[in-house]
Amino acid sequence: MHDDLSIMAVSTPIRPAAATATAIAPAPSPSPYYRRTVMALALLIVLVPAVALFPGTSHGALTAGLHAGFTTTQLVIFLAVAVIAGAVKGLSGFGYALIATPLAAVLIDPSVAVIVLAVPALMMNLFQVGETGTGWRYLRQYWQLVAAALVGSAIGVFVLTRLPAKPVLSVAIGVLLLGYVAWSVLRRGKPAARSAHPVALGTIGVVEGILLGAVNMGPLLPAYLHSFERDARRYIGGMSLVFTLVFAERIGQMLANGLMTPHLLWLGSVIALVTLVGLVAGTAIRRGGHVNATVFSVVVLGLLTVTGVIMLVKALPHLL
Repeated sequence: MHDDLSIMAVSTPIRPAAATATAIAPAPSPSPYYRRTVMALALLIVLVPAVALFPGTSHGALTAGLHAGFTTTQLVIFLAVAVIAGAVKGLSGFGYALIATPLAAVLIDPSVAVIVLAVPALMMNLFQVGETGTGWRYLRQYWQLVAAALVGSAIGVFVLTRLPAKPVLSVAIGVLLLGYVAWSVLRRGKPAARSAHPVALGTIGVVEGILLGAVNMGPLLPAYLHSFERDARRYIGGMSLVFTLVFAERIGQMLANGLMTPHLLWLGSVIALVTLVGLVAGTAIRRGGHVNATVFSVVVLGLLTVTGVIMLVKALPHLL
């Protein structure tokens, strides 16, 4: 595994499209040692619980927390989709929850699925922090975004979980995402450098943190970063850094209040290990020079469009 990660860490980065402007010059390439260390840490934080918390081989121990009527076929389908979702995450930097969460509800109660899927989310984002070499330099430049997201996440857990108007919120976010996609298409992919303003960074950080903490939705950050960032490494790395810290905070809160039980931590860790296969595959495709900056932008906008449409389709019937 370490040899594979080492090869991936020194792979050829995405070839930027000649006609695409970049708002911020790419940062110097980070140390391969830093990349390997962070990626190895991401693997260990799920490998250790998966082994240490193994509940035993009995059917009851292995299926605790799952729906009683689930079938082996459903389990295999879910694991396959988890791999595909991991590949999408590796390629674009987001999209895992959009694909994996609906199917997870077939096997796990939706409220439990939110808890369990926080574990693979933490692993994947920390992995991509290492893969992209994102660290102190990015944190120092965009500290407003990161700090505000952490504050927003803490607020969201205690405030918006009691908000009765979640369908309205979903419609608003869906419209906002589709509006951004239309705006970006009209601009023909030209980045808006001025959107990386400290006030905008802080505002988006708070809103993103609240959404992640309260309703497990975080599509605003991918759209916002895409408005000014066209370097794939910085785009994915910055987004993953924010998500890593937010999910670490959420998991810490869930462990402290007893929502994240040892069995759910084990289940999430096992799902994360399966997901890692797809994550590495998607990352290899992106870093192997098979996706240029234009195609990468199309993938991002496509995922944002699908996210917006799904949010509208799910929420509008509750309002009509």
